[in-house]
Amino acid sequence: MLDDVRLVKVLLDVPLFEDLDYQQIQALIDLGDRRTVQPGEVLSEPRTIDDSLIVLLDGKLRLESARGEVLDHLHPVRVIGEMGVFTGQIRSTRVVGDEAADVLLLSSEGFDEMLEEDPQMGNHVLANLIKLLYGRIYDVNQEVESLRSQVAQLKDRVQALSPGDPLLDQLFPESEE
Repeated sequence: MLDDVRLVKVLLDVPLFEDLDYQQIQALIDLGDRRTVQPGEVLSEPRTIDDSLIVLLDGKLRLESARGEVLDHLHPVRVIGEMGVFTGQIRSTRVVGDEAADVLLLSSEGFDEMLEEDPQMGNHVLANLIKLLYGRIYDVNQEVESLRSQVAQLKDRVQALSPGDPLLDQLFPESEE
C-alpha cells in the first residue's frame, strides 16, 4: 500500500483530479476508504447506482458485462464509477477484483458534500470530467469509423462472393442502386 505522500503524488496525476491542490487531494484521501480488494471480490454490480467512486491504485480489476463476459482489464491508476456517482444513473457493468488490488473508495455522498463545500474543487472536477467524456466520445467515434470501414470491406467481399444474394439487400439496404 502506498504511504500518504506517495498517494498524494499519484492522485495529483489522475485526470479527474487534475488541477487540485495538495489540501484538496488530502481531503479526498481523508474522505476515502483505503482497502485491498481480493481476486473475485465484486466492487459494483450492473443495474445498480454507484454509491462510491473507485480509484484503482495498484493491482488489477476486471470489468464485466451483466452476463459476466470480460469487457476489459483495468490497470492503475484509474478512476471507476465517476459517471454513476455524478449522474445517479445505473451501471451497465460489474467491477471485480482480477488480482489483489489497492483501492481508494470515495463515497458519493461525501464526495458531493466536499464539492459543494469547495466550489473551486467542484469546478475543477467537473471540467476534468467533461474532458474525460470528450476523450471517450472521441475514442468511440474513432472505433465506429474503423468498424464502418471494416463493414464496407466485408460487404464488398460478400457481394463479390455471392452477387445478387437477397440477404445482402436486407443487411445493407443503402447499397441498393
